[in-house]
Parts: sequence; C-alpha cells; structure tokens
Amino acid sequence: MENVIFFETITQPKSILSIIPVLLIILVLLGLFIGIIFAIKNTSISINEKDIVIKSFLYGRKIPINDVLLNEVQTINLKQNNDFNVSIRTNGIGLPNFLSGWMRLNKGQKALAFLTDKENVLLMPTKDFILLFSMEKTEEFITKLNGIK
Repeated sequence: MENVIFFETITQPKSILSIIPVLLIILVLLGLFIGIIFAIKNTSISINEKDIVIKSFLYGRKIPINDVLLNEVQTINLKQNNDFNVSIRTNGIGLPNFLSGWMRLNKGQKALAFLTDKENVLLMPTKDFILLFSMEKTEEFITKLNGIK
C-alpha cells in the first residue's frame, strides 16, 4: 500500500454568493421541467369565429381560419404515412410519446407539431406551415372547421 504524502480537498466558497449562478440554473431547469409536464397535460386546440387557438406551454398561438387550407385538412396515421413524419426538430421538445414545437417533415415542409399519438393526427396545412395535432375527435374538429366557412 502506498503512503499518501499530501491530500487536500477543493477550496470551499467563502461566500454564498458564489453558488447563486448554480442555484439560478437549477431553478430555470426546474421551471422548464414543470412547464413540460404542464404542456403534456394541458395542450389544447379550439375554434372560434375567426381563429384556431392552440394553448400550450411554449408553442401556443392563434391561427387565422383564413390562413388554413380548408380543403386539405385531414386525419392521418403517421405510422402508415411517412410523408408527414418529423425528420428534424428545429425548435421543440421531444420526449418519448410527446413531441411539441417546430419541426421539419420528411419532405422538408415546416411544421408545428403537438404529438402524443401517431395514429390519430389532425393534419392542417396553412399558408406558412403544417399543423400536426394528436386528438381523438379529428373528424368532429374538421366538420366544425368546415362549418365556419
């Protein structure tokens, strides 16, 4: 066994102020984590007279109904239709069974995605991007959207 000739630990901070940046980083990360959990549970889509309103933690927005290409809105299964699968996440959150934010699709289109279930997805093209939204009642949503014309 070797004899230790010298041993010392790292010098401890002399002031609490030196750990404030670390605490701030931890608080920001905790806030993002809580926000992501909130987004998974509380992302919603609704229609009013003029807009489609998406409420989400970071990527919510209002889309004017006039910007929607109504004749192209449809229900798709992303497990069977690879044309609209996400190829690159450009600004978004990706977790197992949860994808939210801006993406590029396999054919290069810009998309705003809110996906939890790939089998029942609303595909809603707009003038500027494609909206992908997992929902149970896609056909009912499409019927209500077409009724606003």
